[in-house]
Formats: sequence, structure tokens, C-alpha cells
Amino acid sequence: MLQFRKTTAVLALMALTGFAPMASAQQAGGDLSIGVVSDPVTLDPHFMGSFFEIYAQYLIHEPLLTITPDLEIRPGMASVEIVDPTTYDFTLRDGLTFHDGTPLDAEAAKWNFDRMLDPAVGSPRGNDLGPVEAVEVTGPLTFRVSFSEPFAPFLSVMTNRAGLMVSPTAVQEMGDDFATSAVGAGPFKVVSWTKNSELKLEKFDGYWNDGQPLLDTVTLRPIPDETVRLANLQSGTIQLMDSIPAQNVAALRANDALTVHEAGGLGFNAFSLNVTQAPFDDPVVRRALQHAVDPDVAQRVVFFDTGSVSSGPIPPSHGWAHDPDFDPYDYDPEGAKAMLAEAGYADPIPFEITVINSPALIRMAEIIQAQASQAGFAPTIKQIDGASLIVVLRAKDFDMSWSPWSGRPDPDGNMFNYFTLDGPNNFPGYENAEVDGALRAARVTVDQAERAALYQQAQAQIAADAPMLFMHFDSTLQASSANFVFEQQPDGSFRLNGAGFTE
Repeated sequence: MLQFRKTTAVLALMALTGFAPMASAQQAGGDLSIGVVSDPVTLDPHFMGSFFEIYAQYLIHEPLLTITPDLEIRPGMASVEIVDPTTYDFTLRDGLTFHDGTPLDAEAAKWNFDRMLDPAVGSPRGNDLGPVEAVEVTGPLTFRVSFSEPFAPFLSVMTNRAGLMVSPTAVQEMGDDFATSAVGAGPFKVVSWTKNSELKLEKFDGYWNDGQPLLDTVTLRPIPDETVRLANLQSGTIQLMDSIPAQNVAALRANDALTVHEAGGLGFNAFSLNVTQAPFDDPVVRRALQHAVDPDVAQRVVFFDTGSVSSGPIPPSHGWAHDPDFDPYDYDPEGAKAMLAEAGYADPIPFEITVINSPALIRMAEIIQAQASQAGFAPTIKQIDGASLIVVLRAKDFDMSWSPWSGRPDPDGNMFNYFTLDGPNNFPGYENAEVDGALRAARVTVDQAERAALYQQAQAQIAADAPMLFMHFDSTLQASSANFVFEQQPDGSFRLNGAGFTE
């Protein structure tokens, strides 16, 4: 309870002192073009599920609470007071509006919660919100969120996807078209979206933070080929680029016209193994694959010693829950081959590695292919486009598929949806009651040390069952024109309300 009382005091102080303004930037506005790997699948944050949608979501939509790059939670459109372990009172800023001019008041906030929680709507955000019992409007700008039991990650959740508010009026009027013309309360509003060409946004003059955004327009351009994205950055066609290739970091840093931005990430770079069908329905085959692959090679050859090797879903940025000594599988191809032979596999086991058509990811798949081939496997590689990845994963239309996770500020966000029995991101089809129980217990446990122990318990059992091949904790690597200044986020999202060009 000590940790809870500390958190209560901090958030109560934030509520009493009002809304912490962002530091004013010394940049000018203008038009920004961003080169991204892929188009989003949807602009509706209540249904986003793709890694590639984070680039657009925080430009169009705004979370109730904000979070700093070092994971400090602060008031944003709302402040919050923790009444007790299951009760949170929110107060919205006065005068908030959505892009369509309708008010973002307590009724609108409740409507958003109700939409996310409605099973008939089918939003994955309902799972993010945990055991919400009721959302009650207590005044024009105040509402209460009550839980049936404590939900430790809730405040971090409110800085993320489930904290993003959409216009109830626009959802009701647009119907299915809302997914392509979303109306939020973020710093930029949608002008047009031409699939696979550009998503055009413009400044929202009614944005709550005075003087922001500085930029007049933001255009996101999907450019799947990283070499072409780099060429566009170097020529000035785009001024900001997501996900720069690690092998280009040194050369880009030597270019005075560009700035490389690097931060420790929140997520993991991993591959899901489809445990619902052969060959990975056999845990012996899964464990043998773990021994067959050496992530250290990818660390050098693919990531050029940026980031760090991963053995599980809890990255170093989750300091209080991360175990730096966790390394359950040594590289042992001969041992892997012996395991398969002992289990009765006489011939090399074929399987398909699904990745998107990125040179770095293809290189990683080729490393896995070469190493696994030395240990009793016969892998092939299948390339798909980025927008198709989430469809393939949800349909379980794969043997082994790249399953990147941009990460969340709390370990719950990296594990619960992936490894619980009915988790929406349980792409492998993994079932383990012990893991499910530990992750559910961690959600209702307030003491941080106890939560850390539960996450490490779950992580160890996940490793033993091997439903995923963890490869890497990526650094967030982005690059921009030297005269463009922005605050980089560890999850790779673009939150550009205070960004601009130097004069």
C-alpha cells in the first residue's frame, strides 16, 4: 500500500495544481512531411491494432493524461484524483472541443468509455481498460471511473490508446467512414487520406494547449522501401523519418543536414509461433527453435549494436520489472537437433517465416533461416506488406510471423494482451493457466515489488512454453532534417504538438 499512497499523493497534487503546461518551443511553424513504413489500417483509435498506426493516432487524437519520454504521468486534457484503489475522479479542462466543434465534456468522455467497453462494439480497448465497473458523470466536466477490483496500470492506460477521445457526434454521423476520416481532439485534424499515398493533416486551431501546434500541416507518406525513405529524407522531400535502418545510423550522424534521434524503446521485436497447428503445436519443436537461433547475430548484423538482445517481453525501460539476468535459452544448435531427434523428428521440419518486405526484417529472417537450418529445420521466408501483417496475425494464417510490439509504459501493456487466455494479441494461440493467473494478479496488485515478481514469474513460464521467439529490444531510431525539432517518444509515436522548424 505504500506505493499506492505515494501515487495517490502525486496525482492528487497534480490535480490541485491544475494542468501542467508543456514547455513552449522556440520553433516556427510550416509544413512537415513524414516518411513512414506503412499506411495505418484505421484512424479510429478504439480499433487500432497495427504497429504502424501509432504514427498517426497521437496527431489526430489526444489522451486524457500525458506521459513524458521518461514515463512520468502528468495531467493533459484532464487531471485525476485517486479516491481509493478502485475509484478515480477526473476533471476535464474547461472549453475542450473536438475537431468538429462539439464539446469534449464529461458526457462525451463517458460515451467514449462506454463505446470501448461495449462487447457489441468489439473494441480491443475494452481489454486495455480492465475491470471497469462503472463510469459516472458527476458534473459538466467531471466523471468518476470505478473498478470492481484494483487495476494498477490504469493511469498509464489513460496516457495511451484507451485514453484517446473521439467525437461521439462524428462516430454516429459518419458510421463506417469514421475509420478513414476520424475526428478527435488532438493537435491536427484530418484533411484527406489517399490510401498508400498520403494522409494530410492540418493544424487544429481549437487545440487546448495555447500556442500549439506550431506546424501548419503534417503529411504522412507511406514509403515501404527504407532505402527510398532515406533518399527522400536526404533530398528534403520528407523532413522526418520513422524507423531508420540501424546500419545507416553512423553515416546519418556524419551528415550535418540531418539529426539522428535514438531512445530506448518500450516494446519488443519478436516472432509469434502458431501453437495451434504443426509444427509449433509441439512444445519440443518450439524449445528446439529457441536453442537454434542466436539473437546476438541479429544484434550485430541487423541492429548494428543499437538496442539490446531480448529474451522476453519486459524491456530495460521498464526498470522496476526488468530482469537484466534473464536469459533462459543458450545458443545450442546441436542440442536443438538432438531434441528433435529424440522427439522422433527424423527429417528437417519445414515452416514458413512471415515478415514484411523491409530489408532489415528480411535480413533477420534470413539469419533465423540459416541458423535453424543447421539445427534440424527447413524454413522458408514469406514477405508481405506492412498493412497486411495484422490481418495475417489475427487470422493465425502463419507458422511463424513477425509480431513487433511498440510497447506500453507499464509491463501489463506488454504482456496481458499477448499471453492471457483470451488476450486480443494472443497471436500464437497460447494457453497457460499459470501465466494467465500471474498476469491477472499483477493487474490487481498495487505494491510494485509484488507486481515485478509476478511479471518475472510469468516471463519465466512463457520462456519455458516458448510461444514466441524473442529477438531484440529495439532502440527507437528516427531521423529528421537538422532544422526540425521535436520531442522523441520511446514507443516511436509522433506527438508533435510542440514541434517545429528552427528559423
